[in-house]
Amino acid sequence: MYKTSIYMQTENGNFDWENYFSPESREKLFKKLDFHQVFSRLREHLKEDKFRLAFALNRVMTRLLVGKAPHHPRVLELGAATGFLARWLLRRYGGTGTLVDSSKASYHAYGLIEDEVKENITYLNVDLFTLELQERFDLVCSFGLIEHFIDKAPVLEIHKKYVTANGMIIILVPLDTPLTRAFLEVHPELNLGYRELLTEKEFKLILSRHRFQVTRTQISKGYVYDFIGAVCR
Repeated sequence: MYKTSIYMQTENGNFDWENYFSPESREKLFKKLDFHQVFSRLREHLKEDKFRLAFALNRVMTRLLVGKAPHHPRVLELGAATGFLARWLLRRYGGTGTLVDSSKASYHAYGLIEDEVKENITYLNVDLFTLELQERFDLVCSFGLIEHFIDKAPVLEIHKKYVTANGMIIILVPLDTPLTRAFLEVHPELNLGYRELLTEKEFKLILSRHRFQVTRTQISKGYVYDFIGAVCR
């Protein structure tokens, strides 16, 4: 059970219900608040956690792939960071994976991760726009990538370029909701570059405009920000 803080009390220590909706008392309250403390508490409440993310991602991906489950797929994750999405897919369905990310920090962080599926993964620490692969993949995916580009055509075309004729593309992005906006406001260090938060309607429209056939979407629940995933052909 979480108990909220009591900021307004009467002299006997009880809550001041008489002034609960009073504009005057609200002004007095804001003058007394320690906004640094409030900000710190918000950051703690909206802190990223790999276990909660795994739970939310598991629910989204399981529902996205109902009736579409791949069998030992060849997986390519673009803008992979530590390959959280690809590693989830390989743990669930087997297969092999290729991760692509130009960040040296992400590559180093990936090297510190202990995960048995890594023996089936190749990590390419290169710019995805200079990527040249002969192989095509049963499943091409990205998580938190396309929203960083004003012109999304080039990055979306790379998804198409490497998927097999009968393969699928899975794209996940942060969803434009009050929760996601609040998360990014209290974590400015995660929000330094260009980023667009998309509504479900905007996300589907972008994909359809770039000739993706969206077969299913799913929105997350229970994480510190909201995200949406789409399965495409």
